[in-house]
Amino acid sequence: MRILFCDDNPSVLEQLMQYTREFFSQLGGTMPEFAAYSTGDALLETEAVADIAFLDVEMPGISGIHIGAKLKQHNPKIKLFIVTAYPDYLDEAMRFQVFRYLSKPIDKNRLFRNLKDAMYQYAMESKVFPVETPEGIAAKRAEEIVCVEADGGKVRIHTTDGVLSSLKGIQYWRQTLKLPCFYACHRSYIVNMRFVYRVFKDKITLKYGDTTMEAYLTKRKFTEFKDTYLQYLGCVQ
Repeated sequence: MRILFCDDNPSVLEQLMQYTREFFSQLGGTMPEFAAYSTGDALLETEAVADIAFLDVEMPGISGIHIGAKLKQHNPKIKLFIVTAYPDYLDEAMRFQVFRYLSKPIDKNRLFRNLKDAMYQYAMESKVFPVETPEGIAAKRAEEIVCVEADGGKVRIHTTDGVLSSLKGIQYWRQTLKLPCFYACHRSYIVNMRFVYRVFKDKITLKYGDTTMEAYLTKRKFTEFKDTYLQYLGCVQ
């Protein structure tokens, strides 16, 4: 595993690295490879590929959020932690599908909880779900399932590489997709929160690659979904 840190404040950079080393020391096993940068331009010049990245938002040159978008092009599975003292970037961070949003000063306990979530998600992303279709069975990992959609008597599984017709009904998928990243936002939709791009009062926009789609959001569930999604992003203390 490789972890990148990018912040123009040396003390924040050192604190993040120290806390992260401490977390993985307690976790046991092999210590990840660390790489630290003081500007986004310096990071991008290395064409770095990583599994986790901690990125400050406001730095000289390119912003941390846009650095994250570049890193996702190299590794769509990367877990992006946006680190900033300013909460105004949440909407923009959502559009780039960050994993967590951390506020400064860094709270070690909160960081540890979020790193634990990141490691858990790495393990869960490898979990395979068999999708029974009229043509046979397709095996899809959790990270590949964008949304489950029920339309009349048909159920479609939207994945990162196409749409599958499921022989199982929406209720089956509600009982099967029990991972924290999945949310039944409507009687006809189950969404994977890692692909959320925008949230409105009555719908959710999902984005994967160059593709966008919309899922209905039951209005009475808006507040619950918003709170659940912010918790998923790590924006709630």
